[in-house]
Amino acid sequence: MTTRRDLFKFAGGSAMGLLLTPAPWRLITDTALWSENWPGIPRPARGEIRAKFTHCGLCAAGCAVRARCVGEQPVSLAGVEGGLCPFGVTGHHLPYHPERLRHGNRPEAAAAVARAIANSAPDRRVAVLDLQPGRTASWTCRRALAALKNGVYLAPEEPACAVNLAPAGTVLSLGAPLLDGWGSPDRVFRARSGFRLIQAEAVESRTAALADQWLAVQPGSESVLGRAVAGTVGLRQAAEATGLAEAQIAEVARSLRENGPALIVAPEMTSEVLAWNLALGAWGKTVLPRREAPLPREWSKAAPVTPLAAVEVGSLGALLIDESVPGAPLPWAAIQPKLAADAVVVAFSWSRAGYARHATHVLPAAVYPEALGDLPPALVAPSVGSAAEFRLTVPLVAAPDGMTDPAEFLSAVAGLDAKDALRQRAAAIHAAARGSLRTYADGKTSAVKDLKFDDFWKALNAGGSWMGEVENSGKSPHLAPAAPIPDAGDPWPLRLSTTQPGAPALVSPLMTKLWQESGLRLGPHRAALNPRAGFEEGARAVLETPYGRCEIQAALDGSVPPGVVLVAYTPEIADIRGADGCARLVRI
Repeated sequence: MTTRRDLFKFAGGSAMGLLLTPAPWRLITDTALWSENWPGIPRPARGEIRAKFTHCGLCAAGCAVRARCVGEQPVSLAGVEGGLCPFGVTGHHLPYHPERLRHGNRPEAAAAVARAIANSAPDRRVAVLDLQPGRTASWTCRRALAALKNGVYLAPEEPACAVNLAPAGTVLSLGAPLLDGWGSPDRVFRARSGFRLIQAEAVESRTAALADQWLAVQPGSESVLGRAVAGTVGLRQAAEATGLAEAQIAEVARSLRENGPALIVAPEMTSEVLAWNLALGAWGKTVLPRREAPLPREWSKAAPVTPLAAVEVGSLGALLIDESVPGAPLPWAAIQPKLAADAVVVAFSWSRAGYARHATHVLPAAVYPEALGDLPPALVAPSVGSAAEFRLTVPLVAAPDGMTDPAEFLSAVAGLDAKDALRQRAAAIHAAARGSLRTYADGKTSAVKDLKFDDFWKALNAGGSWMGEVENSGKSPHLAPAAPIPDAGDPWPLRLSTTQPGAPALVSPLMTKLWQESGLRLGPHRAALNPRAGFEEGARAVLETPYGRCEIQAALDGSVPPGVVLVAYTPEIADIRGADGCARLVRI
């Protein structure tokens, strides 16, 4: 007869026996090995460890990059001459972003554009919106549009100057994130110890925290301060608008004039900002002509740059939007009225964010560091002065099948042979026999006139950089009349401020972990407000601007002054944000 005692003895003996046998331990070991080899588990790359060189294509700063590669796989990125911004450090993650586009119907899009061109009336136009003008791809699009009937090239307003921080004695920044990604970090921080920085903005940004002096001005009044120090607005009027004391404004103006060379920078270097710098004698010292690398002579027949405001309402039968590289977007509310009712809109994009949400056809484009291209002239000039540059974004990994290059697509539609455009541009630079080539692998600088073209082209494709001769003189740009000062009774009582203007549309998932989900930076659809704004933590509201609206969730932050709504830069915000930053909140 089996008793309960016998059962306990059997169970105990079995347990002890299992502990003394290799079976459970082997099972644990096998489980660990199996879990490390599931499909989709990332495996470290194996191969030769070496360095490759390229230039970051995530903004026009175009920082030189040293990529540490295992075999052909980049595993880390670093600046050659200085640090990279957080976007540049994690740029090699972007080809694997889960939200990037990988499929599109190119033949259907090409046929739709061809029909729109063939059936267009004399007053119907085909246009390209280029978010980052000044590249060789931009010139290819302009040449193709010149070959088309009623072709129009649209682009955001480009700065008519370059900024040279090296000789500056005093810099007044009117809300520009000068120390937070506004320019190439190596150029900005190399010159930082040489100038006194005065940051004027409503929110204590990272640049304001690192500045020598922070002026907490009223939201939206930065331009009034600029006019005051340039002498076009009286001290009393400026004090009423900015909330600063007259003595403070007078002291800033005195510092700029006596502790120069002076420089005034703003998020957008408009004609009015240039006028302020001219009034302070900055031209030729800290504000210089914007130089461009030589072009082949046959490229002179290109479509001119047309402002969006000059396009007639309802006149665009086809619009191609090149957002394959990050740039300054125009509000969709300003674009939409220019489209015909049956317009074809093709967006070349990384993801379905941004303009892809409004397009009739979306074609996937290669992302950095997959695409070969060049960079427009940088806003922050080399520390030695104003000089043209030619820098390639050399691919570190191959682009997947199915990607579409916007310039090649338009060239095919226009019947233009645009192959080897970069090589043709390089040949024109080499033929000019001016400037020097720097190769980062060996740190050498060579005069272009001493190089054969094949060697010059090979060095550029290995991550080298060409810089023209330094020129500090030039004709001052055309200056537009100043805009009127905003009325205090504006129906838009808030000013919209973004945490990272100009951020790429796609951000590494690691960045979202470090910044957004950790709360170190605002996540999408969240807005930081002053606790006295009348909203509760987590309250839902609609953010409205003259260009559109979107829903947000309130996050209370005492460091945000009253009258300001601080949001993360996203495609939705870029869609509705105007240059004046006017906004209001409506509780849901």
